[in-house]
Amino acid sequence: MHYVRFLAAFVVYTVIDVGWNISPIARGMYESLYEASGNDKLLDQFGRQMDTWGVEQLLALLAFLGLIALGNSYLAIEPALKENNLLRAVKNSFVLGCAAYATYIVPIFLMMKTWPTILVPIDILIGGLLSLITSTVVTYIVLRRRNAESSA
Repeated sequence: MHYVRFLAAFVVYTVIDVGWNISPIARGMYESLYEASGNDKLLDQFGRQMDTWGVEQLLALLAFLGLIALGNSYLAIEPALKENNLLRAVKNSFVLGCAAYATYIVPIFLMMKTWPTILVPIDILIGGLLSLITSTVVTYIVLRRRNAESSA
């Protein structure tokens, strides 16, 4: 059953992460922030368009998605299910997502003098929210099914 929850977390996270990144809101926000900071030119030089990705980039993406799903499963979903407490999943997953995203955005901010300062808390919050949604959805469904089975 742990594997099913891991796979569910993987699928939910992937869908909401991709959905966020291709949404007009996200694309417009990032484009305007990069342009205002001067990073749009830098990203044009160093950025990698998805249609140019090779096997290495796809493996890196799968590793990230797998690790974030594993983290959500192990650190948020399973503890919440053991306690029968949805709020545990909410809290643990938000902290996990914030920490995961902070580990990439803070070093980028420190290395690039024109990186938009406002993007640091925004990306950290987005990471927290993506993990929160993932773990909350999976935990809620499992708890609801458990309650339905026990009352039947």
